[in-house]
Amino acid sequence: MDGKTAIYQLADLLQEGTTSTFMENKLSYDVIYEAVCALNQELKLMTATQDIATVASTRTYDINANFLCLDVSNDDNEYVVKYYDTSSYYWIKYREQNSCYQDNNTSDQSIPNYFSIVDESSLPSNITGTATSDGSSSGGECTLTDSTAPFTSATVQAGDLIHNTTDGSYGVVMEYLTTSTLKTALFGGTNNDWTSSDAYVLVPQSRRQLYIDPPSETAGHTITLKYICKPDPVYSSYRSYRIPSHYMPAVIKYAAWLYKYRDREPNFGDAWFKFWDTQLRKYKANENRLPDKHRFRVNFKRNSLGYKSER
Repeated sequence: MDGKTAIYQLADLLQEGTTSTFMENKLSYDVIYEAVCALNQELKLMTATQDIATVASTRTYDINANFLCLDVSNDDNEYVVKYYDTSSYYWIKYREQNSCYQDNNTSDQSIPNYFSIVDESSLPSNITGTATSDGSSSGGECTLTDSTAPFTSATVQAGDLIHNTTDGSYGVVMEYLTTSTLKTALFGGTNNDWTSSDAYVLVPQSRRQLYIDPPSETAGHTITLKYICKPDPVYSSYRSYRIPSHYMPAVIKYAAWLYKYRDREPNFGDAWFKFWDTQLRKYKANENRLPDKHRFRVNFKRNSLGYKSER
C-alpha cells in the first residue's frame, strides 16, 4: 500500500474529508509510520544486516539508525551475533549491559565473550548548509542538493529530520542518494520544496551502539549484526512499506487509534485498538519464524500401566 492510499484509508476510517481541519498531512504519515514500526517489532517482518569491523581495544560501535531490536537467537532463545576472526566463526551471546558493566572486564582478548546494546552517549551533530540548486516537489518528494555538503551514508540515514529554515518547512529524509543529494519530504512551509540558496538544518536520529565484552585485542575482525529494522519512512504519495498488503488494515486501525487520542473522545478509538490486537494475534500464529514460538508434540497413547502419557 502506497502513501497516498494509506492516507486515504486513514481519512476514510476517521470519517474526515479532503477539507478536514482535524487531520494534518505530516501527522498522518507519522502515526502510520509508528503503526508499521509497532507491527514489525511484533511480527519481525523486516530485517537488516550490518557488518562492523573491530578496532583494537574498542568496546562500542555505532549501529545503523534503523535498528529496532535484535533478531537472531540460538536454540536456547539467547540472542547472538556472528563474529569472524578471518579464519573461524563464533556466536557471541547477548548479555544485559548492567551485568557486563559490573564484571568490569577491561583486558582485551582475541574473541569477546558477550555483547549488549546500549544508547549512544551523545547525539550526532546537526548538519547545516545551503541548497545549491532547485529541487521542486513531485509526488510529495523533493531533492536537496548541496554541492559542498558532507553527507555520507553513515551520518545521514532515512528517517532523519530536515528543516528548510528559509521557507519554514520541515520534514523527513526519505533516502540518502549521494554525498551531495538527499531525497526529502517537506511540510508546513511556504513552498515545501528546495530553491537554490535555501538554508537547511539536518537533525540526525539518536543511535544505538553495539557493546562487546571484553574488547577485542585485534583490529579487522568482523561482527555481523542481523536485526529487526525500522522501515524506510513513507511520507509521500508513491512510496510504500515493505510489508505484505494484508497487514495494512490493522496498521490503519492502529494509526486511527493514535489519532483519536488527539480529540476529547478517545474511547471511540479503543475499538480500533482491539481490532489491531485481535489481528496481531492471528498474524503471530501465521509467522512461524518468531523466536518465542515453540512447537510441542503430544502423545496421548496409553502406556503399559494404562495411563495416558504426554511429551
